[in-house]
Amino acid sequence: MMATIAQHKKVEKIAVLIPAFCEEKTVGEIVSQARQYINDVILVDDASTDKTASVAEAAGATVIRRKKNGGKGISLTEGFQYVLSREFDAVIALDADGFHDPREIPNFLETYHRTHLPVLIGNRMANAGSVTLVRRWTIQLMSYWLNRLFGVYVPDPPCGFRFYRCDVLPFLLEENSPLPAEFETLLNIAWRRIRVGPVRISRFSNRHKSMISPFRDVVRFVRVLLKYYRRRKKSKRSVRLVREEL
Repeated sequence: MMATIAQHKKVEKIAVLIPAFCEEKTVGEIVSQARQYINDVILVDDASTDKTASVAEAAGATVIRRKKNGGKGISLTEGFQYVLSREFDAVIALDADGFHDPREIPNFLETYHRTHLPVLIGNRMANAGSVTLVRRWTIQLMSYWLNRLFGVYVPDPPCGFRFYRCDVLPFLLEENSPLPAEFETLLNIAWRRIRVGPVRISRFSNRHKSMISPFRDVVRFVRVLLKYYRRRKKSKRSVRLVREEL
């Protein structure tokens, strides 16, 4: 079933959404820098045991406190529900750990106003020097399988720095998946043929060690992707996502 998404829609009321768990060392700077471009910054604190929530609040974020840790997917879901309830036009999601540079938020806004694509995903692969070789191979393999099975070309599938127009969000909240939040939403987007495009970004810093275990994560990704593909194929619906050159 193809999603009913407007081709062109003006966005004026925009929020930044940051899921966070125990990121007191970086979250204040991330919130402060994001607010230089977007005033409404919403942080979902996933039951952190440190001062993440209070530091974010002091920096000007609206904080949603979860009582029980549920993972990034649950935090994003609660954040999406919040922005929908407040009638925002669009939301930009980024991480609290310092990997994403809030100063690149204008890149997403400029790309949307130029292309009107309802989903934009950060692309670190355009600046290969900011990504380690092993991580780059991992991302390329994930991108290959996504393209091979779904006809979807996304250069950097696991990137969490994203722009969503809010009329897309209900399609992302319909079901749960064992995949990480970025892949789950991407598969739902692909299946509904919602248009998507890349935005060139760079990794902000080397403050945190990558948690990716290349072989384990690629094998897990391919297994779940195949399972998702087979389950969806039974419904006899075709999938096609238009590739846009930005």
